[in-house]
Amino acid sequence: MNDLPPPIPPHQQEARTRAVMTIGHFLEGLGEPRWRNVLLCWLGRYDGLEAYLYPEDDPVLTVRDLLAHYVDALRPADPAQLAADLATLPFCRYRAKRDDEKWKPLVETFSSFCRGTTVEVWESERPSPPPEVLQKWLLAQFCAAQIRNLRG
Repeated sequence: MNDLPPPIPPHQQEARTRAVMTIGHFLEGLGEPRWRNVLLCWLGRYDGLEAYLYPEDDPVLTVRDLLAHYVDALRPADPAQLAADLATLPFCRYRAKRDDEKWKPLVETFSSFCRGTTVEVWESERPSPPPEVLQKWLLAQFCAAQIRNLRG
């Protein structure tokens, strides 16, 4: 029998829920509301990983905190710089495996990879995928969102 990790505490779940709304507000304030769907879809790939992480490495909370720094610094959200900053967030260094299969965040969501069983999660020295690959992927997703918006 595989024991699943304990659920995250209710106060962290509440903070995560509020953070999703805050991310949208921060992006509006930065003049980049089209990043919202890109970021939420990307964060969805990591959904469930928070149960294995320290609260300060929670994907949703760290993205919110990064955007808060942009807002506090009155820093415009240059797409390339934002993608580069996102690609180096702490949760990007976490990896997972089940049996001999390794999780690939840009191919499969974490929850799909787990398939309802406990997986081995560890922090690596290097993010996976590498930051430059993730940055390009995020920018491609952002550009695709821009094109969809123009087409209406």
